[in-house]
Amino acid sequence: MKKTLTIVVSVVALIVGLFALLNYNKNRKMAEMAKRQNIVMEVPVKLLSVEQRNLDRRVKINGVLSAKRQVTILAETAGQVQRIYREVGDEVQNGASLALVDASVISTQLETARASLANNQRDLARFQNLAQSGAATQQTVDQLTLAVEAANANVVALQKQVSNTTIRSPQRGVIVRRMVEVGSVVGGGAPTFMVADLSEMIMKVGLTEMEIVHVRQGMPATIRIDALSKDFAAVIHTIGIAADMSGRYSIDVLITDPEAKGVLRPDLSGSVSFDLPAMENALVIPREALVDGVKDPKVYVIENGKAIMRRIVLNGVEGTSAIVQGGLSLGEQVVLTGHQNLYENAAVRILQ
Repeated sequence: MKKTLTIVVSVVALIVGLFALLNYNKNRKMAEMAKRQNIVMEVPVKLLSVEQRNLDRRVKINGVLSAKRQVTILAETAGQVQRIYREVGDEVQNGASLALVDASVISTQLETARASLANNQRDLARFQNLAQSGAATQQTVDQLTLAVEAANANVVALQKQVSNTTIRSPQRGVIVRRMVEVGSVVGGGAPTFMVADLSEMIMKVGLTEMEIVHVRQGMPATIRIDALSKDFAAVIHTIGIAADMSGRYSIDVLITDPEAKGVLRPDLSGSVSFDLPAMENALVIPREALVDGVKDPKVYVIENGKAIMRRIVLNGVEGTSAIVQGGLSLGEQVVLTGHQNLYENAAVRILQ
């Protein structure tokens, strides 16, 4: 009996000890967790001061080469194409015949109109003689005069239509495209040929409103043609007045380099580059300091050891530098590196 009691007491003591140990471990873990919760995680960052300096600005925009004078020739009369006189690559002069549209129907109408005109002219002459002798009234003579004038106008119009059956080049240049074949039927206003004067080549590009206000006609530029891996001297030739749907202003850059003669052709890709007037005393920060890029520019500044996100206004980007127009002051510090780990009011550790 005494032995049994000893065993029971031992078991109870063991159980109590286990509960005490578990409670001790639990309290220790809770204390450690509380201690951890009180620890503030600091994000390491590097800061940079907002600078003020003069900036050289260079614009480079991709574009496609085209002829300064390039025209798409439209058919002036409907009909079937009977003959092609010139091919792609042929040089043509102003007024050169390119193709012939069937003129048989119009020619027949012209002959009929000429016959009608001749008949009206004979009637007019006869009644004028009769009117002089009093055998015809002046009213009849006036009516025949009007009929002669109408018939003559009809002849002139048909002659013009017959002339329009020959498709002609309105300028000198080179045929760069042909859109008709012998036997094809064209309607009035249908495109037939494209003729380009390759003696003057341009590249048309678009500028932002921040760039266009500094551009002047005659400013020197450089056009690089990718296929030739070569640069050609150029000037800004024309400047657009109004922006297009994308908010850009169109300019034409004209190649003036004599080495370009006979080398270039339309639709070659390349780029235009030119210098804008230097920007003086500009507030500048590195582009890498921007949190979400230039479309929605924001930076982190440090206030009382905390990271604060601030929206700023840019006046453009030049290379790796962002030009600040508003939202920051000279000498103010912004986060340069480490902002990818930051959030609003995050504690920071400033790296030297």
